[in-house]
Amino acid sequence: MKCDRCGSTMVHEQFYGDQERFWGWRCIICGEIVDDLILENRRWLKMRVVPANDKTRVSSPGRHRNS
Repeated sequence: MKCDRCGSTMVHEQFYGDQERFWGWRCIICGEIVDDLILENRRWLKMRVVPANDKTRVSSPGRHRNS
């Protein structure tokens, strides 16, 4: 996978949040981190649509929680 920010190589690795672990991609040069949720949010932003009543698509510190 190539980094959208700098074009370098991204590595797949596990990240640790406050109460969870998740898998994502990290750029070895610029440090950009993306996972499935981040990529989905970016797709929605490109379409300029924010789904109503969907709390998983929120840019907040607890974005990976299923609340």
